[in-house]
Amino acid sequence: MTVETTGTHQKRISILGEDEFKALFERPHFTYEDRCYYFSLSQPEKELLQSLHSFKSKVYFVLQLGYFKAKHLFFTFDLHEVKEDLQYVLKQHFNDRKMVDLSTVHKSTRFKQQQLIMERFDYHSCGPEERKQIEQKAYHAVTISGKPIFIFREIMNYLNEQRIVVPGYSFIQETVSQAITFEQNRLTAIMQNHLKQSDIQALRTLLEDTQGLYEITLLKREPKDFSLKEIKREIDRGKQIQSLYQLAHTLLPKLGVSNESIKYFASLVNYYSVYKLKRLDEWLVYVYLLCFVYYRYQRMNDNLINTLIYNVRLHR
Repeated sequence: MTVETTGTHQKRISILGEDEFKALFERPHFTYEDRCYYFSLSQPEKELLQSLHSFKSKVYFVLQLGYFKAKHLFFTFDLHEVKEDLQYVLKQHFNDRKMVDLSTVHKSTRFKQQQLIMERFDYHSCGPEERKQIEQKAYHAVTISGKPIFIFREIMNYLNEQRIVVPGYSFIQETVSQAITFEQNRLTAIMQNHLKQSDIQALRTLLEDTQGLYEITLLKREPKDFSLKEIKREIDRGKQIQSLYQLAHTLLPKLGVSNESIKYFASLVNYYSVYKLKRLDEWLVYVYLLCFVYYRYQRMNDNLINTLIYNVRLHR
Protein backbone atom coordinates (compact mmCIF):
# COMPACT_ATOMS: atom_id res chain seq x y z
CA MET A 1 0.00 0.00 0.00
CA THR A 2 1.20 3.53 -0.60
CA VAL A 3 0.48 6.67 1.34
CA GLU A 4 0.52 10.33 0.52
CA THR A 5 1.60 13.02 2.96
CA THR A 6 -0.75 15.97 3.02
CA GLY A 7 0.00 19.52 3.98
CA THR A 8 -1.30 18.89 7.49
CA HIS A 9 1.26 16.09 7.95
CA GLN A 10 -1.46 13.45 7.93
CA LYS A 11 -0.91 10.34 5.87
CA ARG A 12 -3.50 9.64 3.23
CA ILE A 13 -3.58 6.24 1.63
CA SER A 14 -3.53 6.01 -2.15
CA ILE A 15 -6.27 3.67 -3.33
CA LEU A 16 -7.18 4.58 -6.89
CA GLY A 17 -5.03 5.30 -9.89
CA GLU A 18 -5.59 8.52 -11.79
CA ASP A 19 -7.83 6.94 -14.43
CA GLU A 20 -9.92 5.12 -11.82
CA PHE A 21 -10.32 8.30 -9.82
CA LYS A 22 -11.46 10.25 -12.86
CA ALA A 23 -13.92 7.52 -13.84
CA LEU A 24 -15.55 7.53 -10.41
CA PHE A 25 -15.23 11.06 -9.05
CA GLU A 26 -14.78 13.55 -11.89
CA ARG A 27 -17.68 15.24 -13.61
CA PRO A 28 -18.72 13.06 -16.54
CA HIS A 29 -17.75 14.01 -20.07
CA PHE A 30 -20.64 13.04 -22.30
CA THR A 31 -20.77 11.95 -25.89
CA TYR A 32 -23.76 13.06 -27.97
CA GLU A 33 -25.45 9.72 -27.23
CA ASP A 34 -24.82 10.22 -23.50
CA ARG A 35 -26.44 13.65 -23.64
CA CYS A 36 -29.51 12.23 -25.36
CA TYR A 37 -29.85 9.68 -22.61
CA TYR A 38 -28.89 11.51 -19.41
CA PHE A 39 -30.44 14.87 -20.24
CA SER A 40 -33.79 13.42 -21.25
CA LEU A 41 -36.55 14.30 -18.79
CA SER A 42 -39.37 12.14 -17.51
CA GLN A 43 -42.71 13.73 -16.73
CA PRO A 44 -41.99 14.01 -12.97
CA GLU A 45 -38.66 15.65 -13.81
CA LYS A 46 -40.33 18.10 -16.15
CA GLU A 47 -42.69 19.03 -13.33
CA LEU A 48 -39.74 19.60 -11.00
CA LEU A 49 -38.15 21.79 -13.65
CA GLN A 50 -41.27 23.92 -13.94
CA SER A 51 -41.34 24.44 -10.18
CA LEU A 52 -38.07 26.36 -10.40
CA HIS A 53 -38.06 30.09 -11.04
CA SER A 54 -35.17 31.62 -12.97
CA PHE A 55 -34.02 30.52 -16.40
CA LYS A 56 -30.46 30.00 -15.19
CA SER A 57 -31.64 27.92 -12.26
CA LYS A 58 -33.64 25.67 -14.57
CA VAL A 59 -30.71 25.12 -16.90
CA TYR A 60 -28.41 24.32 -14.02
CA PHE A 61 -30.99 21.88 -12.65
CA VAL A 62 -31.10 19.87 -15.89
CA LEU A 63 -27.32 19.69 -15.94
CA GLN A 64 -27.08 18.63 -12.27
CA LEU A 65 -29.79 16.06 -12.87
CA GLY A 66 -27.99 14.55 -15.86
CA TYR A 67 -24.66 14.32 -14.06
CA PHE A 68 -26.34 12.75 -11.05
CA LYS A 69 -28.02 10.13 -13.23
CA ALA A 70 -24.61 9.24 -14.63
CA LYS A 71 -22.58 9.03 -11.40
CA HIS A 72 -24.90 9.53 -8.42
CA LEU A 73 -22.69 12.44 -7.41
CA PHE A 74 -23.07 16.20 -7.39
CA PHE A 75 -20.57 18.57 -8.96
CA THR A 76 -19.87 22.27 -8.75
CA PHE A 77 -19.20 23.88 -12.12
CA ASP A 78 -19.47 27.12 -14.00
CA LEU A 79 -21.65 26.94 -17.08
CA HIS A 80 -18.76 27.94 -19.36
CA GLU A 81 -16.98 24.73 -18.26
CA VAL A 82 -19.73 22.56 -19.74
CA LYS A 83 -20.41 24.39 -22.99
CA GLU A 84 -21.28 21.37 -25.13
CA ASP A 85 -23.65 19.98 -22.51
CA LEU A 86 -25.12 23.45 -22.03
CA GLN A 87 -25.75 23.92 -25.75
CA TYR A 88 -27.51 20.55 -25.92
CA VAL A 89 -29.71 21.31 -22.91
CA LEU A 90 -30.62 24.78 -24.24
CA LYS A 91 -31.56 23.37 -27.63
CA GLN A 92 -33.44 20.36 -26.26
CA HIS A 93 -35.38 21.96 -23.40
CA PHE A 94 -35.32 25.73 -23.85
CA ASN A 95 -35.88 26.34 -27.58
CA ASP A 96 -32.19 27.09 -28.10
CA ARG A 97 -32.41 30.19 -25.94
CA LYS A 98 -29.09 31.99 -25.43
CA MET A 99 -27.38 32.45 -22.08
CA VAL A 100 -25.22 35.43 -21.21
CA ASP A 101 -24.25 34.65 -17.62
CA LEU A 102 -22.15 31.46 -17.66
CA SER A 103 -21.06 31.48 -14.01
CA THR A 104 -22.26 28.99 -11.41
CA VAL A 105 -25.50 29.44 -9.49
CA HIS A 106 -25.65 30.40 -5.84
CA LYS A 107 -24.70 27.72 -3.32
CA SER A 108 -28.14 27.70 -1.68
CA THR A 109 -29.78 27.18 -5.08
CA ARG A 110 -27.50 24.25 -5.87
CA PHE A 111 -28.28 22.60 -2.54
CA LYS A 112 -32.03 23.03 -2.99
CA GLN A 113 -31.80 21.43 -6.42
CA GLN A 114 -29.71 18.60 -5.05
CA GLN A 115 -32.34 17.91 -2.43
CA LEU A 116 -35.01 17.72 -5.12
CA ILE A 117 -32.86 15.33 -7.16
CA MET A 118 -32.15 13.09 -4.16
CA GLU A 119 -35.85 12.92 -3.35
CA ARG A 120 -36.61 12.10 -6.98
CA PHE A 121 -34.29 9.06 -6.90
CA ASP A 122 -34.81 8.11 -3.26
CA TYR A 123 -31.21 8.98 -2.33
CA HIS A 124 -29.98 10.78 0.74
CA SER A 125 -26.85 12.71 1.59
CA CYS A 126 -23.93 11.35 3.58
CA GLY A 127 -24.39 12.94 6.98
CA PRO A 128 -22.71 12.20 10.34
CA GLU A 129 -24.74 9.04 10.98
CA GLU A 130 -24.07 7.69 7.49
CA ARG A 131 -20.36 8.38 7.93
CA LYS A 132 -20.34 6.36 11.15
CA GLN A 133 -21.92 3.46 9.27
CA ILE A 134 -19.28 3.75 6.54
CA GLU A 135 -16.54 3.59 9.17
CA GLN A 136 -18.09 0.46 10.67
CA LYS A 137 -18.30 -1.06 7.20
CA ALA A 138 -14.59 -0.36 6.69
CA TYR A 139 -13.67 -1.92 10.05
CA HIS A 140 -15.58 -5.05 9.07
CA ALA A 141 -14.14 -5.18 5.54
CA VAL A 142 -10.53 -4.98 6.75
CA THR A 143 -11.01 -8.22 8.69
CA ILE A 144 -11.85 -9.94 5.40
CA SER A 145 -9.05 -8.41 3.36
CA GLY A 146 -6.41 -5.85 4.17
CA LYS A 147 -6.30 -4.64 0.56
CA PRO A 148 -7.23 -0.96 0.43
CA ILE A 149 -9.06 -1.44 -2.87
CA PHE A 150 -11.21 -4.21 -1.35
CA ILE A 151 -12.23 -1.98 1.56
CA PHE A 152 -12.92 0.85 -0.86
CA ARG A 153 -15.17 -1.35 -3.02
CA GLU A 154 -17.04 -2.61 0.02
CA ILE A 155 -17.74 0.99 1.02
CA MET A 156 -18.88 1.89 -2.51
CA ASN A 157 -21.15 -1.16 -2.66
CA TYR A 158 -22.65 -0.21 0.69
CA LEU A 159 -23.30 3.36 -0.47
CA ASN A 160 -24.98 2.07 -3.61
CA GLU A 161 -27.15 -0.41 -1.71
CA GLN A 162 -28.20 2.20 0.84
CA ARG A 163 -28.67 4.86 -1.87
CA ILE A 164 -26.33 7.29 -0.19
CA VAL A 165 -24.60 9.99 -2.21
CA VAL A 166 -20.89 9.19 -2.27
CA PRO A 167 -18.91 11.52 0.04
CA GLY A 168 -15.60 13.09 -0.97
CA TYR A 169 -12.76 10.80 -1.95
CA SER A 170 -10.59 12.24 0.82
CA PHE A 171 -13.10 11.07 3.45
CA ILE A 172 -13.06 7.54 2.00
CA GLN A 173 -9.25 7.58 1.93
CA GLU A 174 -9.12 8.58 5.59
CA THR A 175 -11.74 5.99 6.54
CA VAL A 176 -9.87 3.18 4.79
CA SER A 177 -6.59 4.34 6.34
CA GLN A 178 -8.10 4.41 9.84
CA ALA A 179 -9.54 0.93 9.42
CA ILE A 180 -6.21 -0.45 8.25
CA THR A 181 -4.35 1.25 11.11
CA PHE A 182 -6.87 -0.14 13.62
CA GLU A 183 -6.41 -3.65 12.23
CA GLN A 184 -2.62 -3.32 12.19
CA ASN A 185 -2.63 -2.26 15.84
CA ARG A 186 -4.84 -5.22 16.72
CA LEU A 187 -2.55 -7.67 14.92
CA THR A 188 0.68 -6.29 16.37
CA ALA A 189 -0.75 -6.40 19.90
CA ILE A 190 -1.48 -10.12 19.45
CA MET A 191 2.00 -10.71 18.08
CA GLN A 192 3.57 -8.95 21.05
CA ASN A 193 1.61 -11.18 23.42
CA HIS A 194 2.35 -14.49 21.70
CA LEU A 195 5.78 -14.35 20.05
CA LYS A 196 8.66 -15.75 22.09
CA GLN A 197 12.15 -14.33 21.78
CA SER A 198 13.25 -17.45 19.89
CA ASP A 199 10.36 -16.92 17.43
CA ILE A 200 11.40 -13.30 16.90
CA GLN A 201 14.99 -14.32 16.23
CA ALA A 202 13.88 -16.96 13.72
CA LEU A 203 11.83 -14.36 11.87
CA ARG A 204 14.65 -11.82 11.96
CA THR A 205 16.94 -14.43 10.38
CA LEU A 206 14.80 -14.28 7.25
CA LEU A 207 15.91 -10.68 6.78
CA GLU A 208 19.60 -11.34 7.42
CA ASP A 209 22.24 -11.30 4.70
CA THR A 210 23.88 -14.74 4.66
CA GLN A 211 26.24 -15.83 1.88
CA GLY A 212 25.65 -12.54 0.09
CA LEU A 213 21.88 -12.96 -0.24
CA TYR A 214 18.96 -12.40 2.10
CA GLU A 215 17.25 -15.56 3.31
CA ILE A 216 13.85 -14.16 2.40
CA THR A 217 15.07 -13.50 -1.15
CA LEU A 218 15.97 -17.16 -1.54
CA LEU A 219 12.57 -18.22 -0.24
CA LYS A 220 10.79 -15.96 -2.71
CA ARG A 221 12.20 -17.94 -5.62
CA GLU A 222 9.80 -20.46 -7.09
CA PRO A 223 11.16 -23.54 -8.96
CA LYS A 224 12.13 -22.72 -12.53
CA ASP A 225 11.05 -26.13 -13.81
CA PHE A 226 10.32 -29.72 -12.75
CA SER A 227 13.97 -30.81 -12.72
CA LEU A 228 15.38 -32.87 -9.87
CA LYS A 229 17.77 -30.03 -8.98
CA GLU A 230 14.96 -27.48 -8.61
CA ILE A 231 12.75 -29.83 -6.63
CA LYS A 232 15.60 -30.69 -4.26
CA ARG A 233 16.03 -26.96 -3.61
CA GLU A 234 12.33 -26.64 -2.95
CA ILE A 235 12.46 -29.51 -0.44
CA ASP A 236 15.45 -27.93 1.32
CA ARG A 237 13.62 -24.59 1.55
CA GLY A 238 10.62 -26.38 3.02
CA LYS A 239 12.79 -27.95 5.71
CA GLN A 240 14.33 -24.55 6.39
CA ILE A 241 11.00 -22.90 7.24
CA GLN A 242 9.12 -25.90 8.64
CA SER A 243 9.39 -24.72 12.25
CA LEU A 244 8.24 -21.23 11.26
CA TYR A 245 5.36 -22.77 9.33
CA GLN A 246 4.29 -24.63 12.47
CA LEU A 247 4.45 -21.33 14.36
CA ALA A 248 2.34 -19.65 11.68
CA HIS A 249 -0.12 -22.56 11.70
CA THR A 250 -0.56 -22.07 15.45
CA LEU A 251 -0.52 -18.29 15.62
CA LEU A 252 -2.47 -17.18 12.53
CA PRO A 253 -5.82 -18.50 13.89
CA LYS A 254 -5.22 -16.35 16.98
CA LEU A 255 -4.84 -13.32 14.70
CA GLY A 256 -8.28 -14.00 13.27
CA VAL A 257 -7.32 -13.09 9.71
CA SER A 258 -8.97 -14.53 6.62
CA ASN A 259 -7.21 -16.59 3.97
CA GLU A 260 -7.54 -13.58 1.67
CA SER A 261 -5.69 -11.40 4.18
CA ILE A 262 -2.99 -14.03 4.67
CA LYS A 263 -2.44 -14.10 0.92
CA TYR A 264 -2.37 -10.30 0.77
CA PHE A 265 0.08 -9.90 3.67
CA ALA A 266 2.30 -12.58 2.11
CA SER A 267 2.26 -10.65 -1.17
CA LEU A 268 3.62 -7.58 0.63
CA VAL A 269 6.79 -9.51 1.45
CA ASN A 270 7.19 -10.15 -2.26
CA TYR A 271 6.35 -6.53 -3.06
CA TYR A 272 8.64 -4.80 -0.58
CA SER A 273 12.43 -4.97 -0.67
CA VAL A 274 14.26 -6.15 2.44
CA TYR A 275 15.41 -2.55 2.93
CA LYS A 276 11.80 -1.37 2.95
CA LEU A 277 10.64 -4.18 5.26
CA LYS A 278 13.29 -3.21 7.78
CA ARG A 279 11.94 0.34 7.82
CA LEU A 280 8.37 -0.75 8.64
CA ASP A 281 7.05 -1.42 12.14
CA GLU A 282 8.89 -4.59 13.20
CA TRP A 283 5.83 -6.26 14.75
CA LEU A 284 3.82 -5.66 11.62
CA VAL A 285 6.64 -7.14 9.56
CA TYR A 286 6.47 -10.27 11.73
CA VAL A 287 2.81 -10.58 10.73
CA TYR A 288 3.76 -10.27 7.06
CA LEU A 289 6.60 -12.78 7.40
CA LEU A 290 4.44 -15.36 9.15
CA CYS A 291 1.80 -15.03 6.46
CA PHE A 292 4.50 -15.33 3.80
CA VAL A 293 5.95 -18.47 5.40
CA TYR A 294 2.50 -20.01 5.75
CA TYR A 295 1.56 -19.27 2.15
CA ARG A 296 5.00 -20.18 0.74
CA TYR A 297 5.10 -23.53 2.57
CA GLN A 298 1.73 -24.46 1.13
CA ARG A 299 2.98 -23.40 -2.32
CA MET A 300 5.96 -25.71 -1.84
CA ASN A 301 3.64 -28.64 -1.22
CA ASP A 302 1.63 -27.69 -4.31
CA ASN A 303 4.83 -27.53 -6.35
CA LEU A 304 5.90 -31.00 -5.21
CA ILE A 305 2.47 -32.45 -6.01
CA ASN A 306 2.51 -30.82 -9.44
CA THR A 307 5.99 -32.25 -10.05
CA LEU A 308 4.81 -35.72 -9.11
CA ILE A 309 1.84 -35.45 -11.46
CA TYR A 310 4.09 -34.14 -14.25
CA ASN A 311 6.57 -37.01 -13.90
CA VAL A 312 3.83 -39.65 -13.75
CA ARG A 313 2.33 -38.31 -17.00
CA LEU A 314 5.78 -38.03 -18.56
CA HIS A 315 6.60 -41.70 -17.94
CA ARG A 316 3.30 -43.23 -18.95
